[in-house]
Amino acid sequence: MNLTDTDRARDELAKAVRAGHPETIARTVVSNVWPLYTTHPDALTAAVVELPSSLLDRHPILRVIHPMTAVLARRARAYQPVPHAQDARLMSADELDFLTLAQMLSFRVNGDVTAAMVYARRLEDRLLETAAEGRERIDGPLWFLHHQIGTTMLAAGDSGRALLEFATARQLGKFSGQEYAERMALARTALAHAIRGTLSEAERALAEAEEMPEVTALHASATMSSELIARALIAVDRRSGDVDELLSGACPVDSIELNWPFALLARCRAYLSRHRPEDALEAIRLASDGHPTQRGSFAADVVASSTIEALIATGDSAYAWTVVKENPKVGVLTLLATAHLALHDGRLDTAAHELRALASDQTLGPAQRAEAVLLSGWLELARTGEIDAETARQISRISQRADRRRLLEVMPRQLVDRIKEVLDAEAAEEWVVVTEGIVFRDLQARPSLTSGELRILNALPAQRSTANMASSFHVSPNTVKSQLRSIYRKLGCSTREEAIRIATRMRLLAASMSD
Repeated sequence: MNLTDTDRARDELAKAVRAGHPETIARTVVSNVWPLYTTHPDALTAAVVELPSSLLDRHPILRVIHPMTAVLARRARAYQPVPHAQDARLMSADELDFLTLAQMLSFRVNGDVTAAMVYARRLEDRLLETAAEGRERIDGPLWFLHHQIGTTMLAAGDSGRALLEFATARQLGKFSGQEYAERMALARTALAHAIRGTLSEAERALAEAEEMPEVTALHASATMSSELIARALIAVDRRSGDVDELLSGACPVDSIELNWPFALLARCRAYLSRHRPEDALEAIRLASDGHPTQRGSFAADVVASSTIEALIATGDSAYAWTVVKENPKVGVLTLLATAHLALHDGRLDTAAHELRALASDQTLGPAQRAEAVLLSGWLELARTGEIDAETARQISRISQRADRRRLLEVMPRQLVDRIKEVLDAEAAEEWVVVTEGIVFRDLQARPSLTSGELRILNALPAQRSTANMASSFHVSPNTVKSQLRSIYRKLGCSTREEAIRIATRMRLLAASMSD
């Protein structure tokens, strides 16, 4: 397999194209794919698009390179990257590296990130355990293999491990002779840091990337959008900068690029910070309709969590809980959104369960840990009506960082006020300064209903008659009337229809006694 001789790769491809035999062209491309991909991408693409589908399916690396593959992944049957058995037996170690890479990329394009991670780990194992001549060359493709492993990990939501792969890719890229390698790695490094909430590290990576040469046309769009999305995420978290301008240059919601869920996250956070949840829901719908998304991916986590947060903002808690049930154990962002929803609806046991799961996750980034602390403070206030001094100090410490400006908006006003009361005079003054200008929601008190009142409340939509309810529950009509008066008083209404509407909004219907 030719991995470094670019002139030879160009000449062999030109010769095969002139001969006009598709099988010869395919084999020539496969044996010279790395120098063609890095140095002669236009000739490579022109050759691949002329090959019949049977040959593309036989050689997974060709199918991945074909420009229509990513577009058709939205609607066409998912491509299964299985090579011809005889071809696989004859492959060299370097060719097997590229086959495994192609399989990883194929599943990633199809939205099956779980399967892509299987091949990412397989490629990792090959790099550790199997020798290959091409990987030992300083100008070989090893940096690119690490870069793509890291990108797959990032797509799976494992930003911590992705950072290690990007660091390795950058260090190897310095020696490869391909000047753009470092910038590609730095762009994805900045994106991973922005997701984790280590914004100063993201800015450092972006500053270094600006000093690097421009990347080739083949990688320009992905690299530029990674940098723009990282900047947008920083601006949204800090509530600074022109977020609209940054996002206008990032990939659109229907983009076929891998970066689309990261751009969607930035857009939704920007919309929600401006109290435009309907726009966030529309962006989510367009993005999720336009991309194959499966569980186990960061994309699924973004779609589920952003939907829940937008529904909280619109007051549609009932549908938000439907989203929660349809997306169990999707990812960290969804866990945080579920805890927020549970606190919003007064389902304190559910909130406590989600927050315990987050506390035990050692892979959380600083931003996710900070949000969990804020939500835990809310839980403490909801359960006891108080907040201890240590929790108040922790939340105050988090608020001092400009990086956490967005996160503060999750807190209800009652928590903000109580923290101010608990802090000492100097800290309280600082707290007023850092929370100034943020619009906090008032915490809606959930009425405390007895078991009998809950039973009557849940019967209201189906039972129109007081007598029928009394008969169903084996109590007197007067007992039912007394409980109805108590329900109306606690809900602040005077009619059955108002009670049903308020109870639905507060998610009191079919509520368990533990909530």
